[in-house]
Amino acid sequence: MADTDRPEVRLVAHCRRCHGWLVSAASVAQGIGPTCAERERADRRAAAATLTLFDVDAA
Repeated sequence: MADTDRPEVRLVAHCRRCHGWLVSAASVAQGIGPTCAERERADRRAAAATLTLFDVDAA
């Protein structure tokens, strides 16, 4: 039996954000794909830039 006849085994997981399949080792380790990771970072930046009532100085 040649090496090419053997089945390939890969570790896969679901993205924690969109639940799509993750196949790259880095994405599986992080639990999130690169597109969703960028969207998550953008969401965090937007949330940090949002002012609350307590952030506004009383004039």
